[in-house]
Amino acid sequence: MTVLRAGGGVDNWLWKRLKGLAIGIALSVLSIFVTFCAGETSLRLYLQLRYGFPFFAELDEAGIPLSQITLDHYLGWRATENYRVVGTMKSADGTEYSVKFSHNEYGFRMFSNLHSGRPRVLVVGDSVTDAREVSDDKTYYAITKNFLGVEMFAYGGGGYGTLQEYMILDKYIDLIRPTLILWQYCSNDFINNSPELETASNGNNNGMIRPYWMSGRVVYILPKRSGLPIRRFALQYSRFLYFVISRLDKTLASITGQSVEDEIARLGFEHRGFLNSVKVTDELMSKVRSRAGNMPIVAFSCDDLQPYTDAFKEISSNHSITFLEDVASSIRGAERGGTVVKAKDKAHWNEAGHRIAGEVISTYLRKIDLHSGLK
Repeated sequence: MTVLRAGGGVDNWLWKRLKGLAIGIALSVLSIFVTFCAGETSLRLYLQLRYGFPFFAELDEAGIPLSQITLDHYLGWRATENYRVVGTMKSADGTEYSVKFSHNEYGFRMFSNLHSGRPRVLVVGDSVTDAREVSDDKTYYAITKNFLGVEMFAYGGGGYGTLQEYMILDKYIDLIRPTLILWQYCSNDFINNSPELETASNGNNNGMIRPYWMSGRVVYILPKRSGLPIRRFALQYSRFLYFVISRLDKTLASITGQSVEDEIARLGFEHRGFLNSVKVTDELMSKVRSRAGNMPIVAFSCDDLQPYTDAFKEISSNHSITFLEDVASSIRGAERGGTVVKAKDKAHWNEAGHRIAGEVISTYLRKIDLHSGLK
């Protein structure tokens, strides 16, 4: 009898321990779930009340929940059609200014008259061209449009690489039938054109699936070493989770220190990954030239970092593309002279930066006389 009672006591003790453990796990899971729901709801409410963003808006490429972009199975993501927002922005010096930002029904930032008979300029670029930092009438292409009296059509995909930009050109060139193509480069194109470089990048990796040009075909890859399923879930369903993941990425990047961009700055064209990306970018710009036919293409870079600028010059020369160095150098010169040309993020142009770029581009295009020489 004693042995049975002892055994029963042991069984009872074990049962209580297991029950307590199960309750503890359940409470922990419930606590995480409640915290997650509270974080998700709070973040969505804050963005709706503070900035007017819809409660169920899409996520943007920087991990901030906005409806400015929409996930797309072909492009990776696209500029959201018919998007409108009115708010404020700050320059790098803290000066605040108002912004009225919009996309049309195709996702274009500017889409002029297709039937006026005037020359048509098609602008393709990344976040510098999408230009969320300035109002519709303050963009560099709005400045150019007003200077030259042309019809302007501008599409900017935030975080886009050259392949995505080519896809936009290919989709809309027959609709617009431009007189001239204005192509906006950026040094991070070479990072975004290579899954190897983008995976190794701390600063130019938005953690989203994008198309890459590899061995003559389009391949879709998420340029992260781990966490593909949870990242996909976060991109599609949870702003709060994506916010947490993006902050973890930035924290890890700050801890690891050097990024692949530092290696490229040091090694230049001796960096094998960069050299391979230059070849890929050259192939893609060859496709751009082929799609454009004999149409004039004028290109510029939003920055003048090396070795990227030399690569852009070479690629442009290879495909009869006029490369304007004066855009980046003029903005850099103005900045050195004390003009604040960047927005708060210190990466994108504010109104002054766009004005300078627009004036430089207009000056060049006026020389070739779009109205008489290219009609």
